[in-house]
Amino acid sequence: MAEPILKWAGGKRAMLDEILSRLPSKSQFNRYFEPFFGGGAVFFALKPDNGHINDINPRLVNFYRQIKQSPEQIITQNKEFDKKYKKQNGLRFNRDYKNQGNDSEDFYYEKREEFNRLRDGVNKCEDPVREASLFLFLNRTCFNGLYRTNQKGDFNVPVGSKWTEIDVLERRIREAHRILQGTTITRQDFTQACEDIGNNDLVFFDPPYPSVRKTGSFEKYHPGGFDYERHRELQQLALELDKRGAYVMITNANDLESDIEKEHYVEKLYSADVLPDSFRKILASGERMINSDSTKRTNIGETDIIVTNFSPFDDQRTFDDFR
Repeated sequence: MAEPILKWAGGKRAMLDEILSRLPSKSQFNRYFEPFFGGGAVFFALKPDNGHINDINPRLVNFYRQIKQSPEQIITQNKEFDKKYKKQNGLRFNRDYKNQGNDSEDFYYEKREEFNRLRDGVNKCEDPVREASLFLFLNRTCFNGLYRTNQKGDFNVPVGSKWTEIDVLERRIREAHRILQGTTITRQDFTQACEDIGNNDLVFFDPPYPSVRKTGSFEKYHPGGFDYERHRELQQLALELDKRGAYVMITNANDLESDIEKEHYVEKLYSADVLPDSFRKILASGERMINSDSTKRTNIGETDIIVTNFSPFDDQRTFDDFR
């Protein structure tokens, strides 16, 4: 089972067992679609033969396109970054480094500035391979692997206290390169990415979650956000895809767990009296991996929901079925 390359807020690595065990087997579906790709934990674990992955983030989409086309260049450039970063940090070889000096912080911000300069608008990138290489370096060295931009679209996450050496990720990069060879990669709105979905295709929706807690509000990965109307649009699209004969799975926040005043609109969109008989919903235990305190990256209860029209819903498999 392949692993994702990137750390990604909202990633589904901690829920893979619950998600994979409820998906149809690869022999049952034709094509796999993931319109909100992010870190792609489900895709890499499933390794579909005919994948269609999509995200609205242009730098993220470019990253996966370059992993598909030029993985060795990305590895080589990141090895050079690591040599300079370790030299300025004054560290010897370890697997989990702690940032110990201003020189290394200066190097990080220098690379962050270069990264932001490379792109002028959504579709204009001066050097796609260089951008992808810097994207990976920043993801490995920034605060908790977050991806956040300002209103101008500039990446603005500060340097982290720890970082991961590129050698740890080489195998994952090469395996991702192999898996992506049979995959179509697009940057579209999720509605456009689903226009071609038909009978016996499988679509996995993992949209940006609404903020349901006073802390840990990481649903805004790019300017624009994802509000109630967009969540309702996704729900309507899921019902339409069900009519087309597609397999549909949606993950979202269990907003009844909210500790602040909310409309609980996820619950309203996916309650039993709203969903057709072909759909089922269960509560799932999530693990919040993006937290400055590593002791809090634990199971924090039934934080998520899984909604799907795959029946029988309770037929579950194990990880071994996907190896």
